[in-house]
Amino acid sequence: MSTTSRTTTPSGQATRPQRPALLALALCALCSSLALLSGCGTPVTSKSAVTQAQPLRQMRVHIAPSPTISTTMRVAQRHLYTFATSNVGLMEPAVDAQGNVWVGEMHTNRLGRLNSQTGSVTSWTPPGAQYGIMTTTIDAQGDVWFTEQNANYIGRFDPRQQTFRIFPLGMWKGNPLGPQDLHFDSRGLLWFTAEAGGVIGQLDPNTGAIRSWPIPPPTAENPSYPYSLTITPNGQVWFGDFAGGAIGSLDPQTGQITLYSLPNPQTQVFSMATDTTGRIWFTEVLPGKLGMFDPTTGTLTELPVPAISGSPPALYELVIDRRDAIWFVDVGADTLVRYAPGKQTLTFFQLSLPTSAPFGLTLDPAGKLWFTAGGSSGNYVGEMAP
Repeated sequence: MSTTSRTTTPSGQATRPQRPALLALALCALCSSLALLSGCGTPVTSKSAVTQAQPLRQMRVHIAPSPTISTTMRVAQRHLYTFATSNVGLMEPAVDAQGNVWVGEMHTNRLGRLNSQTGSVTSWTPPGAQYGIMTTTIDAQGDVWFTEQNANYIGRFDPRQQTFRIFPLGMWKGNPLGPQDLHFDSRGLLWFTAEAGGVIGQLDPNTGAIRSWPIPPPTAENPSYPYSLTITPNGQVWFGDFAGGAIGSLDPQTGQITLYSLPNPQTQVFSMATDTTGRIWFTEVLPGKLGMFDPTTGTLTELPVPAISGSPPALYELVIDRRDAIWFVDVGADTLVRYAPGKQTLTFFQLSLPTSAPFGLTLDPAGKLWFTAGGSSGNYVGEMAP
């Protein structure tokens, strides 16, 4: 296990960020070639089972007219922590109960931690990692979980012992699964999307048992690429397809999979979250819309996000705060955006990031927003109070 530590200080305001580096990074991460797990460490033998789903249900959605939206622009009151001066490739972060920000460093093949009290950064190289750490999340014990797409495993890091445990995912129809998104359900089971394998998976952290449900292609022309994931209060698993213009649900009790085609078959769903009423919110990288699906009525609403300063919108990670306000990253405008459903307002918070662009987004236990931003010469973790 390799460990490095470096101390940094927050950065101040600077010139308008450059977007292309991180846009290319994100798209390369989606299209990277996946390989089998190899290398050092102590892998565990995961018990894996494929669950045959019930016959696919394909449902039509009712399209609701887009509401009239008012738009405002603000300068974000943010605090930046310099994570690195070279492009380490900061991915999707998570914050633990102590306020530490955990994030994958895709370009340096490490799992990183920012101590927000001191500004110091420490990073560890997971066993067998192959430059594919994407999503991180924290369990109830404070352990850090992450997906390693290219090495085809889910990893767990114990910060107290500074040890890794890996859960290899195996193959499906000759392909490695390629894990992407992660979410715990109310029972402590860890759900994940497997974009390369076209399945939804469930990992039991206590036993290491893995179950997977193959997702049928949304159309005859498009393979299945389940990418984003969210879990509703009643335990239904919802997912978004990155290439087929569809969202879907999985009932874990019956294995029933239901697909809902979106109006644009080229829609790329990147991130999803569930509000307190059970509605599903998601970002569309292309064509740059905020989507909302109400499962109780089967109604879909898509909100076109306006271009700011002439730059087309490109929407990435999304979270929902305690007031059910929707927050998401717009790389095209270098902003964090808040949508208030009750008021039907979009507020753009201009980040003014030094030579970098925003990408990942999360909420800490106190309700503060944390985001990642990376570029050729500056990589930051940012904090913003809503």
